[in-house]
Amino acid sequence: MSMFSIGLSGLSSTQKALEVTSNNIANAGTAGYKTTSTEFSALYSGGQRSGVNVSATSENFEKAGNLVGTGQSLDLAITGKGFFIISENGRLAYTQAGQFKMDGSDRSIITNNGDKLQGYGIDDQGNLVPGVLTDLKVEAGNIPAKASTNINFSLNLNSGTDVINHKLVYTTQVPPATPPTAAQSFDPKDGSSFNYSQSSEVFDSLGNSHTLTQYFNHAGGNQWDVVYYMDGKPMLADDLGLPNNTDVTTLTSALDDSGAVVHNVGVVRMSFGTDGQLSPLATPTPAPTEDNNTADPAGLREITLRFNPTGADAMSVKLDLVKTTQFGSAFGLYQNKADGYTSGEFSGVAVAEDGGVYATFSNGEVKLQGQIALANFANPQGLETANNTTWYASQKSGEALIGTPAAGSFGAILAGSYMGSNVDISKQLVDLMSFQQSYQANAKTITTADEMMQVLFNAV
Repeated sequence: MSMFSIGLSGLSSTQKALEVTSNNIANAGTAGYKTTSTEFSALYSGGQRSGVNVSATSENFEKAGNLVGTGQSLDLAITGKGFFIISENGRLAYTQAGQFKMDGSDRSIITNNGDKLQGYGIDDQGNLVPGVLTDLKVEAGNIPAKASTNINFSLNLNSGTDVINHKLVYTTQVPPATPPTAAQSFDPKDGSSFNYSQSSEVFDSLGNSHTLTQYFNHAGGNQWDVVYYMDGKPMLADDLGLPNNTDVTTLTSALDDSGAVVHNVGVVRMSFGTDGQLSPLATPTPAPTEDNNTADPAGLREITLRFNPTGADAMSVKLDLVKTTQFGSAFGLYQNKADGYTSGEFSGVAVAEDGGVYATFSNGEVKLQGQIALANFANPQGLETANNTTWYASQKSGEALIGTPAAGSFGAILAGSYMGSNVDISKQLVDLMSFQQSYQANAKTITTADEMMQVLFNAV
């Protein structure tokens, strides 16, 4: 092949390389962009030198882009090799450009181009439906109040504390002939009348907050007596229920928040074994076939609290004490968590590392909306490049492998940041100068060939 053809092949190939390098520089600030490199191969025809050709352009999927922090909840970065899955009018595409927002019409999570983020949705009970990709949406409506029905409560009571017995305890409903006086009654304002106290917040059907306070008295040995107050009022024995519908039969008198004496206040006796674990609060007949103090399968370490808040539905709250202990260490709270909440207004969206998408509300509650799905490929280099920093699966890339964040090589989700391009500007500028010199050199070979041809023509 003539020097002209060889030089032209060099010009053509170098021009393509300059185009690739220029595109890299232009997209240095593009989210999720992957640096493209130009690969050359020498050409021979019948053993004769034939110049050069661009054999391929390849994108660098191995190098991660820089993380760009924004603080926006729907700017998402993938810490591994996974791709977000988006739907372009029904066609699936893949991207690492994690700049998303909510569609104002249907609250779908979309890209800046309106393509919808894919993941696993939820059913009517709020449970994930895995295996079926769908458009991820966020429920933006307010949530109504939910009454509390359960309190997970556990603590350690110090076995070495002083014994403080109630001033007056009785087992027959009063008032007797001589009712207990205020001086004979339990007083929650007198710190010397109990060892420890702890409060829990619960909510009624209207979302109003109520305060349950427990007062613990060391009765000696491995036994403790507990009196319960709701909103400053002592709870009667009839308001308390032990396991297996057992009544509370130990009573006392106590002062309410106004200082008035209230009779027939329930006292619950808690007993602990020599291993420091809470014993059953009641012994049902027949005895359960299985009982342990860590799981409490028969519910023998639960107390039912009943009260009637003004204007709201009557409440029945289960106080679960199963993990409560008595050791010779300091008083300490293990858990104090009640369900239920007041009404809340939609306040935003949160995305967890595992891709869980949650609606957040002003009352502190969160509600699962779905889970982001990620894709990976056996050969990412075989992906078909498309507009808007997306790719399509192809025969060369293989079918998409679908999974969830934080599993395998997919990577976890980092909310509040997105992955920038992986373009190294310094290297691209060096490449630009190198290809420019190569282009000029190839042009020079054509000029030289032309001059040599002119010499030949002049010699004829």
